[in-house]
Amino acid sequence: MAANPTPQTQINTAEVDPAATVPLPPADLPVNQAGSAAPAPGVLPTAPAPPAQPGAETQSRQTQAGDEDPGVDDEQVIWEGRYAMRNFLGRLIGLGIVSLGWLGLSVYNWGYRNQSNAGLTAFLIVSGIVVGFFWLALLRRILLARYSHYYRLTSRRLFVSTGLFVRRRDQLELLKVQDVYTRQTFTQRMLSLGTVIVVSKEPHFPVLYLTGVDDPKGVMDTIWRQSRAERDNRSVHVDQV
Repeated sequence: MAANPTPQTQINTAEVDPAATVPLPPADLPVNQAGSAAPAPGVLPTAPAPPAQPGAETQSRQTQAGDEDPGVDDEQVIWEGRYAMRNFLGRLIGLGIVSLGWLGLSVYNWGYRNQSNAGLTAFLIVSGIVVGFFWLALLRRILLARYSHYYRLTSRRLFVSTGLFVRRRDQLELLKVQDVYTRQTFTQRMLSLGTVIVVSKEPHFPVLYLTGVDDPKGVMDTIWRQSRAERDNRSVHVDQV
């Protein structure tokens, strides 16, 4: 006896309930308040991405720039100086004595005498003009020397600025310093003044002059110690690399 065949069920597409099918999302999806399209039926909504921090991108750029090129932001000013006023102390004292003598003679000639001497009057007039000219020349020299010489030592470089109206600024890396010494006259030694001379490996401008500075020996020692420290730090960085 043959086995009964398995009944086969045949589905007619016309008998399928159209309401049971999942409708396709329309072309124009509704937009929510945040401006994103509403999810289709049966699809789980995804959480929106957290907003970026306002300064995150800027901080990232700064960090990358700092890692690539640190620059000279860590430079520190070690010493600053100008042409010292004590360099003019002798000239000020000498011209002051001459001026006091001229003033006393003028008071004697025009104040205490009933009749002034014509020869002495002419001498006082001429000498007064000369003394005034020397005062003007000295004041001009003081202004030019005081404000046209400026020196600054940092942890990496030495700057020498000269000139009042037309200024020149020279810089020297402390790694290139070969020797530092001072030059003083007898009067400058008495007043603790002098010129500090810095010799370097720079081919175009190998010598820098720091003229008329206070305590030149102390300035010389500071430049030399700072140049040695810079060389030691650079050698340590090279060994670590």
